[in-house]
This record gives sequence, C-alpha cells and structure tokens, in this order.
Amino acid sequence: MNQGSRQGAPDHRLRGIPGLSRLARKCYIRGMTSAEDIEKAVAQLSSRELARFRAWFKTFDAEQFDAATERDAQAGKLDALADDALAAHRAGRSRKL
Repeated sequence: MNQGSRQGAPDHRLRGIPGLSRLARKCYIRGMTSAEDIEKAVAQLSSRELARFRAWFKTFDAEQFDAATERDAQAGKLDALADDALAAHRAGRSRKL
C-alpha cells in the first residue's frame, strides 16, 4: 500500500481511470471502509473502467505480494524452505531447468 493510501487519500494511480478516481474520492469522503462497499463500487464501473481497474489492481496486488515476500525473507520466515531446497539439491533431488 502506498503512503498516500495509508493516510486515507485516494490512491494517485486511480487518477487516470475516468470515473473511478471521482468515485474513489466520493467513497473516501463518505467513508468507504468495507470490502462490500468496494465490491458495489466496482460493480458500477463501465466495461472500459473495469478493464483499467483490473490492470491497476493486478499491479497493486503484485506489489503487495512482493512486499510481503520481502518482509518474510527479511524476518527469516523463508529460511527453512531455502534450507530444505538446498538439502534436496545436494542430495541430487533437483534438475536443471
């Protein structure tokens, strides 16, 4: 999540989506806080706006996943998996890709 979103402002990446940025501002002002509210707002998008939202969300979701993976790696949560993979490789249980 970007810093602006954490502070409650509509995400700057929504600006390029006609109608959605306006909708995001309205929803923010009215206190959109639940997934159900977001689902209702997305259901009202035109096909074109939905396609643009889908592209934005794909990027947003990937960034969130990458950040979580990085946090887990930094916290050592992936160390056991890496150790298992290296042990399997040393034991000859791996192959070249």
